[in-house]
Amino acid sequence: MTPSRFEREQGRLKMNKRAVLYAAVLVLFIAQLTNHGEILNQTVPSAATMKRMLWSRFFNNKNMEMTERSLVRKNKDGICEWAPPIKLAADYTPPHTLLVSYPGSGKRLAWRIMESLTGYVTGDDWDLSDEGFHVASIKTSYPHHEGVWSWGEAFYDANIIFLIRNPRWAIPSYQTMRHELAYSTSWDQSYSRRPNTYTERPDILEWIRWRDINFENQISKWGWMIDFYMNNGRRSISDDGKEHIDTHCKPEHEIINSCFPKAVISYERLNSNNLLIGEAEAQRLADAMIEGREDLLPIAEKEDWRCAYDETILKRATEPQWDGTNRDVVGPPGDQKNFTWFQLQDIKTELERLITNYTNVTLGWDVDPIANQLVFSLADYLTEIDYEISITPPYTWPPTSTPSDSPSSLPTSSPTFKPTPFPTFPPTDKPTNFPTFKPTPFPTFPPT
Repeated sequence: MTPSRFEREQGRLKMNKRAVLYAAVLVLFIAQLTNHGEILNQTVPSAATMKRMLWSRFFNNKNMEMTERSLVRKNKDGICEWAPPIKLAADYTPPHTLLVSYPGSGKRLAWRIMESLTGYVTGDDWDLSDEGFHVASIKTSYPHHEGVWSWGEAFYDANIIFLIRNPRWAIPSYQTMRHELAYSTSWDQSYSRRPNTYTERPDILEWIRWRDINFENQISKWGWMIDFYMNNGRRSISDDGKEHIDTHCKPEHEIINSCFPKAVISYERLNSNNLLIGEAEAQRLADAMIEGREDLLPIAEKEDWRCAYDETILKRATEPQWDGTNRDVVGPPGDQKNFTWFQLQDIKTELERLITNYTNVTLGWDVDPIANQLVFSLADYLTEIDYEISITPPYTWPPTSTPSDSPSSLPTSSPTFKPTPFPTFPPTDKPTNFPTFKPTPFPTFPPT
């Protein structure tokens, strides 16, 4: 029988293991000659990191002074310390992880935590980070048009982690990133704008213009990305019921073992103000990373996972552009980027569609653990949207130009008239004359 791509890769790793083991012995021998590694720890930090990784990988020693190959480590007093992640050695290829989500869903925080757990840098699909594709993990928005499958077959063995965020907040966050990148249309332009990312929010008029032009397309793509991964790479279903699977996800192409996620991770819980909730979600993230390769993936000891999360969150106070919270300094608060009543209804419809699909008893989704994780978050989002609908007046501004991603000519002042609150008088039991038009399928007066 012809070995699979995964088996061939594992065979290649085993062939290189002896040579790396010899190097490990040499490094550790030198460390013993220099007062148990103190010179390495003080003068060449990357060497200390290499020492810990080699020791834990080949000798599985659990009593080292520092944790195994992790970004967050313990000093002599047993106190957690943060240290920068490193690149992979050219001849070392650990198991891979793909972090996927709709753009604006908080991947930056998630991959910071992943780096904390493994100690290795994370790459990105467009390689704007300059880390290349010889990395342990990659973040991507594929198949959204903001993402690209750029790593080829290198991540055949990858565990996929789907990061989800309420579209009520993910879509505005995505627009903020487009603003910071000056609505770029090329790699060079996006690369040159990197210093501007995670630094500010656009003014509200710019948001409204972009929102009304792009909303319908983006809420559709938000739901479509969930369907894509939950159905193992399904791009569409034709009228005759035939599924069209993404070419990267077809088993016969041997590009990736599976496009079905190992876990659905909630950005809201990962970013919770309750530290215990955040720690629990980070532990779920770590569990998904090591699933099926517990003895192969370099990762911190389980008792240090909470520490890894805590130290990552604390870096917000000292590191610029650490994650999206840095945007709170410049521009309007994020909760001022609102949707119209009709748009909120569209979000609700999409949430209800997804919940119905992934609780389907006939298809077995009701007992699928990944679907249960997904629906748990979707139900929270639906509750939040229902409340916002109840306090949002049902009038809207129509788009003022032809569709375009970039709001090229923003209004310089508010409209020349201001709509009065709707309705202008308390609704009666049977409204007959107001309003003069009846939008369908929405009610003609605000829901109670």
